[in-house]
Amino acid sequence: MQPLALANTFALIDLILHPLFHLWVALSPRSYEWMMNLFVAGLRLEVTAFDTGFTHIILGAVLEATVFWALGFAAASIYNFLARAE
Repeated sequence: MQPLALANTFALIDLILHPLFHLWVALSPRSYEWMMNLFVAGLRLEVTAFDTGFTHIILGAVLEATVFWALGFAAASIYNFLARAE
């Protein structure tokens, strides 16, 4: 498995989905809150003005994509390491 390819795929998926979720929050914040409360037991989420700020969206997307890139790279590297161990 190619670690760079998986890492880039994870980051690209995140860069596409992150703004879409923020668009959902902007268009229908109550449905987003309801869905998050439904799927995450015990979470009491409330959308605020901070969540829809442009700076928050951009910085959040870059930070989240970086984390997902690292996760994809680590997962592929660990997979390769364990596959060679057999």
